Amino acid sequence: MQIYEEVALCREALAPYDPLPENNSNFIVKGGLVMIEEAFNTLMVFGLLLIAGVTIREFVPFFQKLMIPSSVIAGFLGLILGQQVLGWITIPESFGVIPIFGMFILMTCVPMGITVTGKKVVQHMDFALGNMTVYGFQLVFGIIIGALLINFWPNLPEGWGLMAVAAFFGAHGNVPIVSSVIDPTGELGAQSIGMVMATLGVLIAIIPGIIAANYGIRRGWGTFTKNVEKKDKSFFRGTLPEKDREAIGRLTVNPSNVTTLAFQLGILAVSFKFGEQIFKGLAMVIPFFGNISPMLYGIVGSLILWPVMQKVKLGGYVDKRTVNEISNFSLEVIILTACASIQLSIISEFFAPLLVLTIIMCSMTFLFTYFWYKKINNPEWFEKSLMNYGMATGSNPQGFALVRIVDPNNKSSIYEALGVYNAVFFWNFLLLPLAASLILSNTIPIYIIGLTLMIVPPVLAFILFFRKKKAEGKAEISA
Repeated sequence: MQIYEEVALCREALAPYDPLPENNSNFIVKGGLVMIEEAFNTLMVFGLLLIAGVTIREFVPFFQKLMIPSSVIAGFLGLILGQQVLGWITIPESFGVIPIFGMFILMTCVPMGITVTGKKVVQHMDFALGNMTVYGFQLVFGIIIGALLINFWPNLPEGWGLMAVAAFFGAHGNVPIVSSVIDPTGELGAQSIGMVMATLGVLIAIIPGIIAANYGIRRGWGTFTKNVEKKDKSFFRGTLPEKDREAIGRLTVNPSNVTTLAFQLGILAVSFKFGEQIFKGLAMVIPFFGNISPMLYGIVGSLILWPVMQKVKLGGYVDKRTVNEISNFSLEVIILTACASIQLSIISEFFAPLLVLTIIMCSMTFLFTYFWYKKINNPEWFEKSLMNYGMATGSNPQGFALVRIVDPNNKSSIYEALGVYNAVFFWNFLLLPLAASLILSNTIPIYIIGLTLMIVPPVLAFILFFRKKKAEGKAEISA
């Protein structure tokens, strides 16, 4: 719920009886928070960077051949031109938090307009179980490797190895959970250590990930992008031919009533708030639900609201194509702002031991995600592998950026897979605070939790996928 505290302050300024200041174009939100003018400028910076990214890709064959999305190019262009490097432009501070809110919108879009079946849930359990296994070995091996490296760099804070799962699987936002325990005064620099690792993880998620994505496409692993060498010029640059231009949505109500795009966005807003109210109500009875990530609000809201709309004959108001375009737009915003707001200033300190731990952990993650999904060989295994690698070394936006390379039209079911993962492993937010509370006193329970996550999910995967495929193979032979 804490994520809404700043939003609540913004709402105060919009009280109907508060008079607007004389110069209402510079209407300032109370408490010195975001101005309306700032919000407009943020949108302008996003648009200008995006067009710059599109232009660069249009004229630089290197980016075309690697199929790097314009949003990724634009994000890193903003990082270079911004105040952290050249200082030619100012990247808004809001870029650092926009990906969080973008994810809320994107995840609300996932179930809306889709009928979720038991078959789909089982199909995407490989993604949920794969992430759980990655979490387990990052938890265990991070602590072990961190303890070994202290022998060479004794100034590192005790228990700093727990930063591995916090920084790689949880990104920058989870770092304070660990640093506040192992370095409560801040004298040992634990916060900086975690931020450096998270930043290195983001960079390692993108750079090797892009190479892997392009290699996989040329090996024919991609579900939606094959035979790149035979693709028309429009696949890489320029405008689409008339025959390939598809409608981005359909009208569901008369435009004299409301614009379809605004109406679909309104339906998504209702879904998100509906899910939020459900968890608030549950939290009043069971406090546990008060700590659930807001990421689940939209998913749960849409999962309940959509079937109800169908039942009462209101399903025709939803246009899935328009909802998908809202999701795609959110994705572009997430990728660009996340890349442009990478914190570079904290990379230099503690660089050597952090680089060692980062390379080891990210290499293990890379190898696991490749072999896990390739061995299970479910539909879209390569797209899931890239998403899992990106989100387990950087964060969700990095995973989406990699998938975008192999799925430029966003036709994959990766959003559904992410929804299943969030529903199955929603309790992972409890693990890190628990581990942090134990890291300086008793690590045995942490190892037990980590080893359990390393063992149980693969066993379940064997039951769900490997044994089933083995039985199907025998049936085919007997037939």
